[in-house]
Amino acid sequence: MIVCQCNFLSKTEIEAAVEALLAEEPWRLIVPSTVYHAMRVRGRCCGCFPDVVEIIGEVTARLRPGRAVQANTGHGKDEPLKRG
Repeated sequence: MIVCQCNFLSKTEIEAAVEALLAEEPWRLIVPSTVYHAMRVRGRCCGCFPDVVEIIGEVTARLRPGRAVQANTGHGKDEPLKRG
């Protein structure tokens, strides 16, 4: 499946780049620009970046299954915020 129309990048290519980045440094913070830099391309319209973020999360969760953490708050989605 083509994820980036501007650079004609497939999901498989992006997954491979994320895997390589995690192999180099397992705790590296990976964002779309990191992936694109590793692939020697640039984001043009950046409309694909939300999909690339999703792929980064999927690959990270697959490679580090016990270490995936829910983003932002650290508590469940349906759990209300505790005040006080």
